[in-house]
Amino acid sequence: MNSEKISPITIIILAGGKSSRIGLNKDKGKMKLLGVNLVDKVVSNILSTGLFLEKDILLIGPKKRFPNYKRVIEDIYPQKGPLGGIFTGLYNSKTFYNLVIGYDMPFIEPKLIRYMVEYIDNYDAVIPTHSQGLFEPLCAIYSKNCLEIMENNIKNEKLSVRCIFPFLNIRLITEGEIKKFDPNLQSFFNINFKSDFSRAEKLDRKRSKHKC
Repeated sequence: MNSEKISPITIIILAGGKSSRIGLNKDKGKMKLLGVNLVDKVVSNILSTGLFLEKDILLIGPKKRFPNYKRVIEDIYPQKGPLGGIFTGLYNSKTFYNLVIGYDMPFIEPKLIRYMVEYIDNYDAVIPTHSQGLFEPLCAIYSKNCLEIMENNIKNEKLSVRCIFPFLNIRLITEGEIKKFDPNLQSFFNINFKSDFSRAEKLDRKRSKHKC
């Protein structure tokens, strides 16, 4: 794929969660896997695609939690969950297309991201789907065409990201397509509970051994 032909894309990392479910009295984004905190691990995976630079990264969350990042924006509509974070990112983005990633998804497969980027033209969004129709809205690409329906839903307290999909022209990335790059669907592993973090540590050690 010739990356010079790809439209510019902003990387929106949703990092506004309170980490209340993790049960360790810690900020999830600063918890470390093999010495690397989750936010930095997500950023590293995205940059390893070779399609983006650090200047393309926009974090959505409290500025005081991420002093090492230059572009940190707080929610326009506070307490509106991931939909509010995505809206804030799209609104502040300088690019038409935007890759949205949750900050607690440390195993994003770079080759899958590259594949998704190939399909941005002529679509409002590119959304992975698997397991009989389960959408992955926090590992997806959104265009600014989504802003109006997102804001309408936020104002009407329809906060599920999936509620915007019927109003958009979406390119679904099927499970078969995903498994070409990520056979075990590890890209969508996210950390919400203490048990998830323990599993992530084991998985990260296993993945690191395979890279050696």
